[in-house]
Amino acid sequence: MATEIEAARALMYRVCAEVDRGVPISLQASMLKYIASEMSERVTSEGLQIHGGAGYTADFAVERYWRDARLTKIFEGTSEIQLKIISDRLLGRTAR
Repeated sequence: MATEIEAARALMYRVCAEVDRGVPISLQASMLKYIASEMSERVTSEGLQIHGGAGYTADFAVERYWRDARLTKIFEGTSEIQLKIISDRLLGRTAR
């Protein structure tokens, strides 16, 4: 789990550095949104699983983290939309 978090963080730092340099980052931003959203749900699901049935209760913060992570896959562009943006950019398609 820590490895996945660090990998997403490294990509975020790279994208932020490119923003600071004024480089267009729409492709990289979509890649980051996709990978970080998917990773956060996987990692929090695993954390919830570690707690067993009690992980679904409000007794543990992991329940709220999992709900928040799930929302990131939907909010501000679903993972499916991010994949479409990524594939369109890589294939040289323009937005319609």
